[in-house]
Amino acid sequence: MNSSTAQFESNGTSSSFSLDYGRLALMLGDFSVAFTASVANSLLLVIIYKNPHRNLRSPSTNLVINMAVADFLTGFLSGFLVTAYDGLLFMGRTAKSLERYLLVNIVIAVTSIMVGCCNVVAMACDRWLAVTAALNYRRIVTARRVNSLIGLFWIYAIGFVGLGFSGAIPKDVYELLYCHLHVSLPLIVLPLLYWKTFRALEAHSRRMTNVGPGNQRMNSKTVCAEIKTTKAFVIVLCLFYVSFLPYVVVVNLSNFCPVCVVSKGFQVFLHIAYRFLILNCSLDPFVYAWRIPKYRRAVRTVFNRCCRFRRRNAIDPDVTSISMCGNPGLETTHAAETQT
Repeated sequence: MNSSTAQFESNGTSSSFSLDYGRLALMLGDFSVAFTASVANSLLLVIIYKNPHRNLRSPSTNLVINMAVADFLTGFLSGFLVTAYDGLLFMGRTAKSLERYLLVNIVIAVTSIMVGCCNVVAMACDRWLAVTAALNYRRIVTARRVNSLIGLFWIYAIGFVGLGFSGAIPKDVYELLYCHLHVSLPLIVLPLLYWKTFRALEAHSRRMTNVGPGNQRMNSKTVCAEIKTTKAFVIVLCLFYVSFLPYVVVVNLSNFCPVCVVSKGFQVFLHIAYRFLILNCSLDPFVYAWRIPKYRRAVRTVFNRCCRFRRRNAIDPDVTSISMCGNPGLETTHAAETQT
């Protein structure tokens, strides 16, 4: 699909990365990123499933779940596939024998990254509707509509990837369309949408001065929560496009500067650009847990419960197991029988 990526990986044994130490360093870096992305997104999904404070069941949470699933697929499948690919090259396998292996990796990575891109756009629209149409938000944004939209994201991504393999569009045109349609265009529209969202939040904050003290306090908390959530989604947006930017530069250079493709610096930059796409997937869960209050509280509660459960088992495992069985008086009865 992506000829520049395929060319880079198939020539991965050339240039400065032909050294075993360079390939080993890439393999270790790929493993670290893939492991972090897999574990972080898995924990985020588990915390949402646990839902300790009963406040993580909303349409916007479904977008977060979809983003976590896409990041997990990119990190776990694509990340570990790249790690295994580098490991096989390190052990002496030729790049020619791993072409199908590389093809599967590209399909998984591109599909999940495109879903993430569509999800970022949906998050921006969700924040804008939550602020500008707060009274009708629950009627407009329903779980059924969001789930249908998520399904369309995956269908669109798979169809777009299939279009690249069909040969209906030249590879250079397809790559430029892929990058500018999913990066350049949203990068122009989404900052404007977030700017209007923050302007609406500021206007709502000014209107709160005319209400009573009790309502003002309640509205102030709501606005602060909306501001923190919106800022978190802005950070996710920035991380997504910062990670995508090196790859966009690579695609444009490979199509408009054929001389640059054969240089050693271009090969090194392509290594970095491809792995930047996977690196972003390991950062999003930390943004949710750091910036959004309800996710931060849920993370703390789940981890505190796990620590308390382990500490209780470590102090007196017999009492814990008995209490879990629902027979707290069994231990006392057994002690009395022993004394008799």
